[in-house]
Amino acid sequence: MAGDDIKTCETASGEKDPLTSKDWAGDFIGLEEAHQVNRGTFKDSGDPVIIAIIDSGVEATRTDVFGDRILEGWDVYDPTKNGGCDGYFHGTGVAAIAAGTSQGEQFVGVAPEAEIIPMRAFVSDEGADFGKSNMVASLIDDAVANGASVINISIALPDTDPLEAAVKRAIEANVVIVAATGNGTLNMDLTDLPADKATYYPANYPEVIAVGAHNQAGNWYPKTNYGEHLDLVAPGDGVVIPYPGGGWVSQQSGTSFASPYVAGAAALLKAQYGKDITPSWVEHRLKETAIHPPGAPSIYLGQGVLNVAGALTTPLGDEDPFALWAAPDEDESGGSEEVPQSEPSSIAAINVDYDPLAFEKTIAWASVGGSLLLVTLVLVLRKIVPKGRKRGWRPGTRKPDNLPVKLASD
Repeated sequence: MAGDDIKTCETASGEKDPLTSKDWAGDFIGLEEAHQVNRGTFKDSGDPVIIAIIDSGVEATRTDVFGDRILEGWDVYDPTKNGGCDGYFHGTGVAAIAAGTSQGEQFVGVAPEAEIIPMRAFVSDEGADFGKSNMVASLIDDAVANGASVINISIALPDTDPLEAAVKRAIEANVVIVAATGNGTLNMDLTDLPADKATYYPANYPEVIAVGAHNQAGNWYPKTNYGEHLDLVAPGDGVVIPYPGGGWVSQQSGTSFASPYVAGAAALLKAQYGKDITPSWVEHRLKETAIHPPGAPSIYLGQGVLNVAGALTTPLGDEDPFALWAAPDEDESGGSEEVPQSEPSSIAAINVDYDPLAFEKTIAWASVGGSLLLVTLVLVLRKIVPKGRKRGWRPGTRKPDNLPVKLASD
């Protein structure tokens, strides 16, 4: 950066809200169940997984949210801060969703024991251009070189050769890249947009896990950029994030905040199954265990709604997490597989109280109910049968002198 381009980072401040209600997103994706399996440290070594956050910086002074888990990173505009200053708010919120410390029942990050490499690539809402894409490409390389297992990019950029090449290098190095599709309601499959207006990369590269957003009912967030490369949707409408200078923002929306839910889930999978599991398997696992609502897969929902509990607890079966996975492009007849093109308005809501064990629990409660009914029946019969026998009652018989008398008028 030239001297005139250096912008000293000052922590964004302002009066923000306290935490007053339980965070809906964590319940929706099953974090409590997932955290019984892993919270972001490698199962074999106990070392924390490292997530790189390429964003507006991550505020290191929010030790209530991050503790001492923010590593030395990089600030393109103010190298003295090493990425640990957020003069906007965006990167701090994204990092907290991916790896924030539990705040009682009000908030918890997806991988709260993971470490964070903060990389400051933008100052505020200055937008994206080809230069920014190439800058992010360089930061991807830096993140890989500094040990990141997962990279989250909640920035929608135009396509450039350096950006695409950096993504490919990261994938070859076994690093998972998760990216937000962006909030322009753009069809990422169209080819007639000017290159500088097609701002939905790196999400639209096939190697990247592309994330759209949904609301508290599980409905598609209508600003989401969509297309065949969209893989999953995650909470991204009315979510809770911390503000750099203190306090919280309780109603923040956008695909930017959906992406780190998936990045955190990828970190948990890396932690549970090993650093060497492939990015393609992580993507496969997240899509296979997603909640598949009506209309999925589609260009609006991908394979469905992120289900972190399912990703961590569903048995692997014959899956090999060290293998390369690829979704089939063609059906058995040799033709291209048709992707449902349902309109967003027709996508059914998903029950916020979704429980992957609902069927098993129903069977269990039915068994308990049946047992109670049987016990009650036995107790009642123990009272009735002896009394009936005392009266001389026998099933299927009557005493002759008790038979009804036929009257003449009959």
